[in-house]
Amino acid sequence: IHYSLFPLLPMPPFSLLWPPDTSATTAAVTPLEPQAARDLGLESCVRALSPERMEQDKIRQILLNLCPDTAVIRYRQDVLADLLQQPELVEALTQLWPIISTLSAYRSAVDRPRTTLEEVTWRLGELEQFVGCVDTLHQMFGRVGEQLQAAGWQTLRQLIANTAEEPTFQHLHQALPAMLNQIRVKASVTIGVNLDAKLRPEAATLLSVNEQKFTSATFLDKLMGKEAVRALGPLHTVPQVDTGRDAREWDGREINPLMVPLFKDLAKVLENISKPLSKALSHYVSIQSGYLAAVSGEIAFYLAAVRLIKRLSGRGLPVCRPHIAPAEARLCQIKGGYNLNLALHWLSEADIGSTEPHHIIPNETAMGDDGRIFILTGPNQGGKTTYTQMVGLCQLLAQAGLWVPAAEASISPVDNIYTHYPVEEKLEQATGRFGDEAQRLSEIFTKATRHSLLLLNESLASTSPGEALYVAQDVVRILRRMGVRAIFGTHLHELAASVPELNASTQGDSLVVSMVASRIETGGDGHGRSYRVERGQPLGRSYAREIAQRYGISYEQLAAQLQTRGVIQDP
Repeated sequence: IHYSLFPLLPMPPFSLLWPPDTSATTAAVTPLEPQAARDLGLESCVRALSPERMEQDKIRQILLNLCPDTAVIRYRQDVLADLLQQPELVEALTQLWPIISTLSAYRSAVDRPRTTLEEVTWRLGELEQFVGCVDTLHQMFGRVGEQLQAAGWQTLRQLIANTAEEPTFQHLHQALPAMLNQIRVKASVTIGVNLDAKLRPEAATLLSVNEQKFTSATFLDKLMGKEAVRALGPLHTVPQVDTGRDAREWDGREINPLMVPLFKDLAKVLENISKPLSKALSHYVSIQSGYLAAVSGEIAFYLAAVRLIKRLSGRGLPVCRPHIAPAEARLCQIKGGYNLNLALHWLSEADIGSTEPHHIIPNETAMGDDGRIFILTGPNQGGKTTYTQMVGLCQLLAQAGLWVPAAEASISPVDNIYTHYPVEEKLEQATGRFGDEAQRLSEIFTKATRHSLLLLNESLASTSPGEALYVAQDVVRILRRMGVRAIFGTHLHELAASVPELNASTQGDSLVVSMVASRIETGGDGHGRSYRVERGQPLGRSYAREIAQRYGISYEQLAAQLQTRGVIQDP
């Protein structure tokens, strides 16, 4: 997926994403950095929200455009909250969404040039879908409308009511079945064919447009009947072709030359049939489905969110509506949080009966005045990357107006999320791994502000520990001066140990704190292991020996294996 190809969302006439007089432009929406989308595993979230490609495109577009406006985020949260409280609304929208998305397809081709016949059938199809949607929504809002709290749903409810009560719409409601019948009863045409002495077709004409499809018996009856039939079009004959053979033989073309003029005649007849309908439809030009078609993708987004929330909560995993704190507070406080991608992995395995998601250990995040820059150390495969990704995903979901995978959360919007994860060396740049890391870090600092979230994962690991520590300390000092929120996952335990010095030697209102991933046993056999991230002093070890033993590559395990194979001798 090329994340940079997804533009800012346009402003529709009515929106379930944007309050009135608000749009992506006025809310200062910024596209998520493409590298951050990849590092956060955004595609896993998108696929979990919907398996449908068209829905995925809309969901991806919404997630990729970070909205820092707290009023917009709360507007979206209210829309989602009503859906979670009103199953009847969810059921109605789920049934209607294919029709509403069809309305969107009608509107997307509104400027395409068409014949009168095409215009009539196109407009009738649009009106039929629109009338059906308005009827269903009007009835549904009549039952649950008073219980809806979201301004978005109340606006849509009023739009639907205004449409349903408008005299022109009511007149259309009565006239539409007859107009549709005039088009749809045209099921077949009758063609008269003259034959030559050898029973080959030599002339043909269009006889009638019928309301029933032909069956074999009906066709034979018509063919063998003696009654005279008046033609609707001119008599067409096979063109004379000089082939050196019988002048009436065809010239070997695959298409019967009689069919071309017949098709033209048929088009003219159907055009004439459609003209009265076109005139009748002119009375309904004021009826527009645009406001409903414009929210088709937004409805898909919210319905997908409802499905995901129910899937997670149904497995006992907490999901909460985050409190949206002011941007100036620069908060990210999460209780009982977990990595959504990890949860989705466990759920997929649980769905096929291989395991249950009980190994997911919740963690806390407390970015605020007591600390906004985390120096995260801990064992190899100890959850540092998982924890860092968890924070980024919670931020992303909260800013889209969705619930987050946690028991509680209070989150301030960010203007963007920047990630710095290990990548493959780009040989064509001839800068080396460390040079590439340094360049990417430099680019981040040309864009990041005090309202950004920086997620650094094993940054500067491509150079010697001494050089890495020197550069890392400089980076952390700058982060503190900026006042930014950041997580720096690293094996540089000396960096975590120098936190008091970094705070004392550098001015800024983002304190640096040391976070440690500590081991938790989750199984009685000693093999089930997870990690909890908490504030604390660095442990100074990475549990590499235990991990080596788990995979059978400790010295003793490898020596025993090689002795068994006879590759080495007993000591």
